[in-house]
Amino acid sequence: MNDEQSKRLSEAADAVIQASDAVDDARDSMNDKRFDSELERERIQAGQQIANKLDGAGKKIEDALRRGTVAAAALGRPCAYAKFQEAKAAAREGRALGKSAADQDGTANKRQRAQEAIEKLDAALTSAAAIVFGE
Repeated sequence: MNDEQSKRLSEAADAVIQASDAVDDARDSMNDKRFDSELERERIQAGQQIANKLDGAGKKIEDALRRGTVAAAALGRPCAYAKFQEAKAAAREGRALGKSAADQDGTANKRQRAQEAIEKLDAALTSAAAIVFGE
């Protein structure tokens, strides 16, 4: 592996780790005490916060996927592009679900939609990690 390949791979690995942290942060925000508040305003704020965190996590996953696929191509790893396409679709679906979480009626529905988004983002993140770190 030459210096350029090593640099690309390390950048991709860092992007995957940052995306993983963002997904964990979004998952943690599902337990925000404001969801259980008696004040409507606080419940709305919690829903908006989780939607924003899910969208941010999705963007970081998409970045990790791009960086990982470029690194995989530079290393001559077969099948990286097919995994990229699948994972990109899952990340986009997760982002869309996450954005719609805030629009759901009721705390339970917001959390349910956020959980669906996290599942899609987790699948995309797993694929990104497989592209970067190998099977």
